[in-house]
Amino acid sequence: MSNKPITLNRIRRMRAEPRTVSLAGVRDQSEKIVRIDIIDDKIDEVIEFTNPKVVNSVRMRGESVVDKKPVGHTTVLKIKDAQEAVRVIPPSVRSTKELQSLRGGVREKDSRRSKTVNTNPTAIREASYLNQMSQKINSDGLRVYSGQTIVVKLHQHDDRNLSLQYHGDQGLRIATWDDAGKPLLDVDVLPSEKKVLNLPLKSEYLSLFGYGGDKNLFDGCLEGAGAIALNYSTDDTAGVGFHPRSRLVSSPIGYLCRGGLVNLSTIRQGERPWITAVEALKHTKQSILKTSSNITTFAIVHSHDDLPSLECKGVSILSDAYLIHGKALSISIWAVESVDELETCTISASFSNPGTLHSMVGLVGHHEEWIEFFKSRDWTTIIEEGSITGKGESVVQIFGGEVGPKAAPAPPKLKEIKVIPKTEQIVGPSFDLGSLALGESWSKDISNLAKDAEGDAMTFAKVSGPKGVKVSAEGLMTFKPDDSDLGYFKIQVQVSDKGGNGGIATFFGTVVDSNARPYWVGGE
Repeated sequence: MSNKPITLNRIRRMRAEPRTVSLAGVRDQSEKIVRIDIIDDKIDEVIEFTNPKVVNSVRMRGESVVDKKPVGHTTVLKIKDAQEAVRVIPPSVRSTKELQSLRGGVREKDSRRSKTVNTNPTAIREASYLNQMSQKINSDGLRVYSGQTIVVKLHQHDDRNLSLQYHGDQGLRIATWDDAGKPLLDVDVLPSEKKVLNLPLKSEYLSLFGYGGDKNLFDGCLEGAGAIALNYSTDDTAGVGFHPRSRLVSSPIGYLCRGGLVNLSTIRQGERPWITAVEALKHTKQSILKTSSNITTFAIVHSHDDLPSLECKGVSILSDAYLIHGKALSISIWAVESVDELETCTISASFSNPGTLHSMVGLVGHHEEWIEFFKSRDWTTIIEEGSITGKGESVVQIFGGEVGPKAAPAPPKLKEIKVIPKTEQIVGPSFDLGSLALGESWSKDISNLAKDAEGDAMTFAKVSGPKGVKVSAEGLMTFKPDDSDLGYFKIQVQVSDKGGNGGIATFFGTVVDSNARPYWVGGE
């Protein structure tokens, strides 16, 4: 070994020339491949999880607070002297009127006096406060107050479970969605001591809403989707949905309304924690309401000359639309019922012209009785937005790990092959096209997204979507959005071969007029 000191120049002289090698091995001077064995020490990969984070907090105004508890929904025609009962418009801004206690939409006189203050919601905008709320929900617990909506990004992963612990003296709505806005959980829970709810896998977003109340308010009520929203009210109709004066809470997957989530064809959320429905509806041609499937009546208030086209999932339509013409607007009413034992439903209303939609409302009760109700009242406000009472709070905490015994794995079953008639429509996957720029030509080859087992030639055809969308028989989709396409869009394409129709795939995205945040693109 040399006794010469190790200098920087000596190190440089000893350094070998850089070489390009393959993953299979390195080359020696004779250009022969020297194989390198990869030793697997079976070291588990360390996965770092991100804690759930509060991204929005909005607290609505309280409804009338009196010493008489709110009452639940009853059908209109069964109420004594219903036809002669007094019906009034909800109290105006900061006005004091006789308390009108709702009984299935009918307001009855009462000697008590109350004040409903029509003030804007209070929102927490500061990042430091939101961070503090995030720390609390991941540690000793976060307080959810009466009338408050909190949106949490869960950062969920398939290989870990999350659980929600809650307790308090108010009713609480707990709902989760995946990153595409698909509802996974929606339940109204009652005041209680500490309870734990296991959140579904792939739950990416969580919303919490405090209904207010006390331990005696919800006597006889059962927990479930829409259990409180569809049955209890103080100032407006007991139901789910929105009307133009509703304040909608912003979230990364849509707008939160009473008992549901709303996706509009035009999305202009920006950085605002909330927005009035009338502002959000200005340019929309389509509205998608995701809510409880326990509704039995569905109503849409709209312009006279533009009737809505309805598509439903989770509920089925049992009747033709009953149309009532008002002075300035019309209302269409349907009877619906739950299908497939799903807790949630998705109802999409489409119009020919933007700005046609006024309200979307889900109710409990016979649709004919609600028809009589809507014939005799104003449609300016229908659904409550705030808490049922101005008091009450809950404490919630999120932690990792599933609570309770896991079910034993089911024995393996033979794969069942379903023979589908060629005439039966097959629903295919959905693909997110992300954000498309207004006025710029866009194209995508979708032929590689479909396969044929026999190798037969496939033909593609557009089923529905914006007028500017073209789909060639070979599977080339082109689109140059114009002003009428701003906002959310949906395209349906059918693939077929000589054997018949192979199913309909859905492509969706958003047309924007400025540089927007990036989107993940892929199938659901």
